[in-house]
Order: sequence, then C-alpha cells, then structure tokens
Amino acid sequence: MNDLPENIQRTLELYHNPPNRLRSVQEITARYNLTLENYKKLCFTSGDVRDQKIATHAEIKALGWVLGKLDKDVVKDIADNSNRMMFPGQFQK
Repeated sequence: MNDLPENIQRTLELYHNPPNRLRSVQEITARYNLTLENYKKLCFTSGDVRDQKIATHAEIKALGWVLGKLDKDVVKDIADNSNRMMFPGQFQK
C-alpha cells in the first residue's frame, strides 16, 4: 500500500477510520445530560460567563433536537438546571 500516492492513501485511511462517525442514542443522551450539568455549573458561577452560557444553551437545544425532544421539554430541562426562577404555568401547553 506504500506505492499509492499520498492523497489516495489518506483517502483510504479516512474511509477505514472516519473522523465523524454516527453517535448512538446513548452517547447523545449522555452528552445532553453532561451539557445540562455544565450549564448548571455555569449558572451558579460568578463573573462574566454570558458567552459560555449562550454556547452551552445552544448545544443543549441542538442535542435535544437530535434526540427528538419537544422544544418545550428542552427549555424545561434548561430551566430546571439554571438559577432562573420558573413562574407557575410557564411550561403549560
């Protein structure tokens, strides 16, 4: 296989070991829960973490979308893991 040109050799390596393999539902759920925990830690830290909170919030929303969760359920999970007050009836629909 060493007699092949470098670009073909690289292509074959990527074919056998893809960099972005599909994730299982368990892996995505674990990542979702871990990101919720990270969001909770960010909410209770002092200092300017607004950009990190926005990025983490977006990641949670994207992972929830991949898992097929309803938007209101994802928002409820985010609210449960933040220091923001929930108002009665906020998540009823």
